Amino acid sequence: MVLHKAYAEIDLHALSHNLQFVKEKTGDTDILAVVKADAYGHGAVSVSKHLIKQGVSRLGVAFTDEAVTLRESGISIPIHVFFDRDNIEACLQYDLTPTVFDPDTARRFSDEARRHNKRIPVHIKVDTGMGRIGLDIRKASEEIAAISLLKNIKLEGLMSHFSDADLQDKNYADSQLTQFRTLAEGLRQKNIHFPYLHMANSAAVLTMPDAHLNMVRPGIMLYGYSCCESDHLKAVMSLKSGIILLKKVPAGTPISYGRTFVTKRESIIATIPAGYADGYSRKLSNQGEVIINGRRAPVVGRVCMDTTMIDVTDIPGVSYDTEVQLMGFQGTEGVSADDIANLTGTIPYEVLTSVGQRIRRVYCNNEP
Repeated sequence: MVLHKAYAEIDLHALSHNLQFVKEKTGDTDILAVVKADAYGHGAVSVSKHLIKQGVSRLGVAFTDEAVTLRESGISIPIHVFFDRDNIEACLQYDLTPTVFDPDTARRFSDEARRHNKRIPVHIKVDTGMGRIGLDIRKASEEIAAISLLKNIKLEGLMSHFSDADLQDKNYADSQLTQFRTLAEGLRQKNIHFPYLHMANSAAVLTMPDAHLNMVRPGIMLYGYSCCESDHLKAVMSLKSGIILLKKVPAGTPISYGRTFVTKRESIIATIPAGYADGYSRKLSNQGEVIINGRRAPVVGRVCMDTTMIDVTDIPGVSYDTEVQLMGFQGTEGVSADDIANLTGTIPYEVLTSVGQRIRRVYCNNEP
């Protein structure tokens, strides 16, 4: 049955396949599955519950409100919050694991935990060269030693983040890993121990086995995309729609705002109910393609807020019940998030996370 309003189909079997590939790459290493940004647009609650059924023991989100949503859905495994230095009360109330990247925040967490008669597990973030957040690597040993004395803080993990593990030249990434290992060893010699050491994002999972340590943080690869070895991954999201209008127009007919496309022949134009408000980029105007009946059809005219026009003149058998694949495959023909990213000058992360909230997520191939 075709749903005429655009929707995203989430293939949970593909998600399982990608997780299994992570396991094959990393062996017995613990997996902290990254489900921030609504699981990269795939739906954090449903995706997280499926990953837990497949053996994932920890989840990672960007901000506290994301973690609270997961907790309130019934998820009980550890949830790491990467970028929030406030909302301390919520971290304690919902048993969340904060990332600490400055000494003052560590003290505030310890003070609040003391008032609740608790010890809160934290993961300390150090900046080895990403330049985003984290303790200055030059002062990290001293600052971590001071944090370790806070009685209501439990040092559970030491972490950092690669800035370019996706590059073929690994010199900078290797230097980051060396700095991290050196810091961890220096702390160990001071009798400061962390049960978990982790740096590896998806790119490092795939290309830097020495960086796996004892925990990895796969993100984009879980959803089927990567800078490398992508042939082993399966895209989890397809973006589909139906047709709300089919019309035959004469040569010389302008299509959409600004008359940027004018038909050169008698044409059949299909209007589909998806536009840039749904995450289908306006940059795809006059250059995007969709898949209809296993064949490619061009986007014509400007993509509108709620609709997009497609030239289906050369595709037989198109009707109001015909499925339109904006992202995904029909047989051997397809359009991937990589393809859309290349056309719009961005990366697949942005393509996936831009799929709007009014786009319904439909989950399929859920294993028992």
